[in-house]
Amino acid sequence: MPSSVLDSNSTVRPDIPNELPWTPLGRIAFRLLFTVGGSALVLFVYGNIIGLNLLIMPLKTALAQAGSLLLRGDSVTMDTSNSGDTLGDWCALVGCLLVGIAAAILWSALDRRRDNYRRLARALFEVARIGLVVELIAYGMAKAVPIQMGYMTQPAHQLPSVGDVGLKDTLWTFMGASSAYSIATGLAEITAGVLLLWRRTWLAGGLLAIVAMAQVFLLNLCYDVPVKIVSGTLLATAIALTLPYWANVTRVLTNSTPLPPRRLWAAPGTRRVRIGAASLGFFVVVAHSALIAIIAIPAIINIHSPRSSLDGQWEAISFTVDGVPAAMTGQEPSPWANVAITDRTEYTSFVSQTPQGATTLWALDITDETLAIRQRLSDPPTNIRYRLDGDTLVLSGTIDNHHIEGRYRSRVMERANSHFRLVQPGPDDNLPTS
Repeated sequence: MPSSVLDSNSTVRPDIPNELPWTPLGRIAFRLLFTVGGSALVLFVYGNIIGLNLLIMPLKTALAQAGSLLLRGDSVTMDTSNSGDTLGDWCALVGCLLVGIAAAILWSALDRRRDNYRRLARALFEVARIGLVVELIAYGMAKAVPIQMGYMTQPAHQLPSVGDVGLKDTLWTFMGASSAYSIATGLAEITAGVLLLWRRTWLAGGLLAIVAMAQVFLLNLCYDVPVKIVSGTLLATAIALTLPYWANVTRVLTNSTPLPPRRLWAAPGTRRVRIGAASLGFFVVVAHSALIAIIAIPAIINIHSPRSSLDGQWEAISFTVDGVPAAMTGQEPSPWANVAITDRTEYTSFVSQTPQGATTLWALDITDETLAIRQRLSDPPTNIRYRLDGDTLVLSGTIDNHHIEGRYRSRVMERANSHFRLVQPGPDDNLPTS
């Protein structure tokens, strides 16, 4: 099966004329595509695959230093956490361009006799296709099993006002608020990845990948999500894979005279080599997808499973500072009008909100009687005692040398009452319009 997946469509059809030699400009363009595009593909697509990122990091670091010397005249520190769009990533992208152009120039000088690179182009095509499939399925599964943005439904993210939320968190909140929409976008990416695997459907998968990744890249760009380089590389990969077929697709869409079907160029190597390469690519797709699934199942449970009755949003019934009702003090610390406690596996945090709506995120450690909170991880803990009196949560402790005590009741957020419905209720004419 793997050989029919990846080593397909390579026989010469009698109704299609033999390929002509490439023009000098075409050969130069391919050398640039292979060196610049290929290095970006390795760094930002394969370098984003679990297990390969550490192996590719030395190459990425070397190219980043070359790019940094050109841009800044100095070296750059690399972030090994694999977070996106760092200065090192941009320098690595410049390094791909710099080293790729130099390599293409040297290649052109040394290789003047070859009239085409069709087999090498087919090899690049297959490598790019597998990388795109792996990433589409991985990102699609993170949405279809809503873990990528699903944590935004936790209490810690419910209190901040819309105007106090940054662009990235605004997008993440929008996506996480509707699991159905997140699942739909994830299924679109998975479908594109699966279609790309098969001989008869890879072009449809590539076109769907362009649509899906164009949306992702535009959202990342406009909402300042730090995955612009990776999503842009994936979009460029999908465009490059399908570009030779756009003339045929355009004629279909415009109901024009059809062109002869295009075929993929023959793959390099013997049949045994092609089957081995196809099997390896198929294994990478399946193994990485299985690994994402193994990660996703416990992650979705951890995201949505409270560990105690403390977990939730709480609104103040009363709040005192040094024994005086907080509304009468007019001094710091500001009363906590609302608090949100997230107590879930791998997700613990405490959020306090003032009457003016300002929120503060605290790191949280929970013991049997105490909430140990920190504004910064390096800060010494501030211990807040808590107890539950029926449905009432009582918090007391010392903040900024002042003794505070607050009594809270559970708060149901308006989003909890919002759900999908086909028939909308009529407007209430007695309510003001916004």
